[in-house]
Amino acid sequence: MKNLLKVLFSINISFFIITFSISFVLLFRPFYYMHIHSLELEEKTGLSYIEIKEAYDDVIDYCIYYHPFKTGVLKYSREGKDHFHDCRVLFTINFIILLLSILVYMIQKIFFKDIKIKKHFPEWWGSIIVIGSFVSILLISLTIGFEKVFISFHKLFFMGKDNWILDSIKDPIIKILPEEYFMNCAILIFILIIIISSSFIIMDYKKNKKVFI
Repeated sequence: MKNLLKVLFSINISFFIITFSISFVLLFRPFYYMHIHSLELEEKTGLSYIEIKEAYDDVIDYCIYYHPFKTGVLKYSREGKDHFHDCRVLFTINFIILLLSILVYMIQKIFFKDIKIKKHFPEWWGSIIVIGSFVSILLISLTIGFEKVFISFHKLFFMGKDNWILDSIKDPIIKILPEEYFMNCAILIFILIIIISSSFIIMDYKKNKKVFI
């Protein structure tokens, strides 16, 4: 039972690192606002900065805070709305996993604060799992290209559906959400994962200097 708990705590740390990093990017709207100018979205779409920002905010408010679905001054199709509903489901699952991982981590620190696996705390192992997994994904992305990874991601998480392939005429919202933006989101998530994982590893190192591998 104790060994099972060790494994579960390590996996929980992995879930925390991943979902926290994703949540940060989802909630940190200024990261998108910076792209309005850097990706020249005003020139490419003919929309003003305010109109682009409003459309993005409306979609995010729907996906995260369950506001009524709107896309600012832009029109949208039934398929487009359905896709963002699917996104809302995924976002909600991410936030639930984040909250549960925090709860489990608190239980770990209160009742099992000295638990270790091969002389290392679960934080160390969880961080190693995450870094290893995302480095592998990064290498795959560099090998086959982000576009193929992006498509594979949608096919996996929106299995059996094709409404994620938005028509820019029916759903012009896609014009203000270019692939370059999502690639930068993925990069930021990867950076956050490395920072948080490294922090856990350093914390473990300070507690276990003599036995650190």
